Parts: sequence; structure tokens; C-alpha cells
Amino acid sequence: MNHIGENIRLVREQHGLTRLELAKKARVGRAVIEKYESGSSTPDTLTILKLCTILDIPVSTITNQQVDLQNQNEFHHTMLHQQDFNENSFHSYV
Repeated sequence: MNHIGENIRLVREQHGLTRLELAKKARVGRAVIEKYESGSSTPDTLTILKLCTILDIPVSTITNQQVDLQNQNEFHHTMLHQQDFNENSFHSYV
């Protein structure tokens, strides 16, 4: 299995999605997701971007050799706090 396919599977499972659910969200067939995860096919750049948007992850999570889901969770936690800070800062200037 290639690392991109393995990473897609890991993140999909972390999000509690089945292959069919992810396929529906990505508007592709379940077999397409299965091929990505098995390594028999590799998603193109546009599809990687679509999957990352659906899964709310940076592209590096799928394209890195090894997914560090712990750091991924910390990244999202930091980004959410940064977004709250930016929104609160904006409102304080209005």
C-alpha cells in the first residue's frame, strides 16, 4: 500500500467515515476510494485537495510519508484558537 492511500484510510477512519460515506462526499464511487486506499490508484492533485477539504486536514497529512494524527489534532486545536482570536480581534476594532 502506498503512503497516500494508507493516510487516506487512517484519516477517514479517524473521522468515523466508511469508504462509501467519503465517496459520496467526494462525489466519486466507493471503488475509487478503495483503489486509493489499496494503492492500486493514486488520486490526482485536485482530488487530494477535495479530500483534504472534506476531511478538514492540510494536504501534508495525506502526502507525508507517515501521518502523525496526534500532531494533526494539535494543529487543528491551534488553528481553531487562532481563528477565535482573529474573529475576536476583528470585533474589538469594529
